[in-house]
Order: sequence, then structure tokens, then C-alpha cells
Amino acid sequence: MIAYTSIIISLGICVVLPVLIVWLIMRKQTNDTNKRTEIILAALEKNPNLHIEEFIKQLNPPKKSLKKELLEKLLCACVFIAIGISFLGVGFWIDYKGGSDPKDIYQIYFISILSLGIGISFLIVYFISKRMLAKELESEEKEQK
Repeated sequence: MIAYTSIIISLGICVVLPVLIVWLIMRKQTNDTNKRTEIILAALEKNPNLHIEEFIKQLNPPKKSLKKELLEKLLCACVFIAIGISFLGVGFWIDYKGGSDPKDIYQIYFISILSLGIGISFLIVYFISKRMLAKELESEEKEQK
């Protein structure tokens, strides 16, 4: 009985949850597109001489700047590295105090190494992106001024 329950829970987490998330995201995008279409059609009915391209540019939300995206990657890197260092510290502290199951300590170390790895990968992506997109960042800053 317990084996069936664990299989059902695993399937629910690994299959149903991702499918549900993708479905919700696609549904939101479809609804946003339908709303924009209704707004554009209503505007065209009221004013047939409307410049559609300019109206669509005003209607669409502004894109994130490259600088903002890079700073978000740097923030994620700092958060994951901080989490990894904190778990590493907790693991060392529990290991130093003793009296705990080694499996628990290994799990803490595993979470720490995983977080540090993710944080370092975000940091690497940040520096590589910053170097590769240097020209685009400069042109974006000139446009904003």
C-alpha cells in the first residue's frame, strides 16, 4: 500500500505538476493575446485612421533592459551563494557538535554544494553575458540618455 502511495505522489510531482504549470502559463498568454486583440479591434472601430503600429507599441509592455536582466542574474547568484555558504556553515557546526546522523550531515552538505554550484553558474553567466553584451549595454545606455 505504501509503495503505491509513493508512486502516485512521485508521478503527481514529476508529471502532473509540470504539465499544470505549462498549461497555466499558456492559458495566461492566450488570454493576454485575446485581450490585446479586443482592445486593438475596439480602437480601430472608434478611429479607423489610427496608426496600428504605434498603438501596438504603446499597448505592449516595455521590455526589460539588458542591464536589469544582468543585475537579476547577479542577484540570483548572490542569493544562491549565500544559501550555499549558510548550509555549509550549518553542516560544519552540526559536524563539530557531533551526535547527529552522518546521513543528515551529508544531505546538508549536498544542499550546500548544489546551491553553491547554482550560484557560481549564475555568476559565470553574469560575467560572460556582461562581456559579450558590452556593446549592446553601451548603446542601451546612450538611448536612455
